[in-house]
Amino acid sequence: MTERFWTAPQEEPLLRTAGLTSLDAVFTYQAGQRLNKAGLADWRQRWRIRLRDDRTSGGQRTFYLKRFESPPLGRQLARWREGACRTSTAGVEWRNAQRLHQAGVACARPTAFGQEMCGPLEKRSFILLDEMAGCSLERWLPEHVTPPEQATNRPARRALIDELARFVGRFHAAGFVHRDLYLSHVFLTDADEGFPALGGRDDNVFALIDLQRVFQPRWRCRRWIVKDLAALDYSTPADRVSRPERLRFLCRYVRVCSRVGAARKLARQIAARTRRMTRRLGPVAG
Repeated sequence: MTERFWTAPQEEPLLRTAGLTSLDAVFTYQAGQRLNKAGLADWRQRWRIRLRDDRTSGGQRTFYLKRFESPPLGRQLARWREGACRTSTAGVEWRNAQRLHQAGVACARPTAFGQEMCGPLEKRSFILLDEMAGCSLERWLPEHVTPPEQATNRPARRALIDELARFVGRFHAAGFVHRDLYLSHVFLTDADEGFPALGGRDDNVFALIDLQRVFQPRWRCRRWIVKDLAALDYSTPADRVSRPERLRFLCRYVRVCSRVGAARKLARQIAARTRRMTRRLGPVAG
């Protein structure tokens, strides 16, 4: 058996105060809210926890804890096929977060990570993530984006579309794909009061979460990119974002990620895949 336990250096005092200093301590920790989700396998757990932190104004911070214990053989085999023989399920997400930060792509920030492996077999692993500022586009968009024919803030809409296109383009241009690039996994980090002010900003407007399936494909890259963009297209309600606005997104996207060629050809491929997703999963409600 081999164990690994990593903590972000600046967070060591915080976790020490909470008693989260070992794998055993993390896996017996119950002082939080378990987040049950339909279809979530028994070997996976998700928790929302609050830890005391006197460095913050409120004295507390929120974290999300993912725990994985005795993954089934099918999951183990999938991890091996993806080249992570010595890296656990949580370790893959931790590694992806590190790589994205190095590439300048904003994403969920790991606070701690640990794993227990028996050779290539994963016994248990966890990752603790700092709460992401803002909210997902899945939640934000229906509340703040009106149908196109009712729009009174067209410059703000166009600016947000352009910024999202640049963000996704930079992500793909760096060689990554998400494989679950739905609106629920893209966070708008400045989501308190309607559309964010984008003029002259040099910080990150968007960030990615749920990084477990992120990888850097060595071949068939276009296929994976189309899959990502189709997931984004499918999860965007048709009554809130028009077809011209979607094409505008792609035109801005290809300026950043030129490896995919012309926007119109890309749009046709995305539309075909989105139709297949709609037939299989049903339309997305606005």
